[in-house]
Amino acid sequence: RRKTKKEYSVQFKLETVQFMLETGASYLETAVQFNLNNPSLIKRWMKTFREQGVEGLKQKSKGRPSMSKKPNKQKKKEEKKLTREE
Repeated sequence: RRKTKKEYSVQFKLETVQFMLETGASYLETAVQFNLNNPSLIKRWMKTFREQGVEGLKQKSKGRPSMSKKPNKQKKKEEKKLTREE
């Protein structure tokens, strides 16, 4: 078993899925052919490929999005003072 989490390229995932579709091999046979230790990984790739196509096989960014810069509130306060004086 691999101890580190390996990320597979889109091309590799696509080749694996196409091999399975063309030959009609099982998940286990495909895993042995491509030297993968987890046949359920191929099952997940097949499911996303059928639902979303090649776009689904691309890696998605994970984690929390970075904070966006908010506009300065001081400018709004100055504008409000100007409108009151007028």
